[in-house]
Amino acid sequence: MSQNSQFKIKLLPIEQLKPHEKGSPLYLELLKQEILKDGVLKYPIIADEKTFVILDGMHRWLALQSLGYTKIPVLLVDALQNPKIHIGSRRLHRYVNDSNTHITPHEVISAGLSGRLMEPRTTRHFFPFLKPPRVDCPLDSLGKDAPKDISKYLAEMTVEECRKAIKSWLEEISEELEFLKKRIEEVEKEKAEFLSRVKSLNINNHFW
Repeated sequence: MSQNSQFKIKLLPIEQLKPHEKGSPLYLELLKQEILKDGVLKYPIIADEKTFVILDGMHRWLALQSLGYTKIPVLLVDALQNPKIHIGSRRLHRYVNDSNTHITPHEVISAGLSGRLMEPRTTRHFFPFLKPPRVDCPLDSLGKDAPKDISKYLAEMTVEECRKAIKSWLEEISEELEFLKKRIEEVEKEKAEFLSRVKSLNINNHFW
């Protein structure tokens, strides 16, 4: 697979990757339907380049396996040595740190290598980029075999637990949106106050 100077993206055998947390049956089903409808995998998953532990894209990995695909595009990063990669437990932790829920890269790698998987959506990995580059990898380029049994990677969830999971995901998104809304208002106020102070100085036109 082609790659540019910014990103290390490779098409790897799907069994080479290792998850660090369990998947949600509900989210997996939603994603499978989306992938089949699109006919492509829009984005690569992200994994540690030394251990091949999956950092982001667990459900895409599960979806392709359950559909019988044998390869997957992977963006490789150095999870242990890159200080610009940090981990939280909620989307909001992209912007603010929470020491009460601190998760280290070593814990993530250890979970992936040992097979003692964390619960679904325990971690949120944040990278020096908002999103990986879009690859739109056609499904027919990913090889095909018999569908794999992925049940050992899935959490057992009742219908009611799935409903609660949906509610939790929506609350987390709303929490992030509310934070960003307040932050925008703060920055706009700061800009207005700064312009007001500058104009009050009566600086000559060639300075303003």
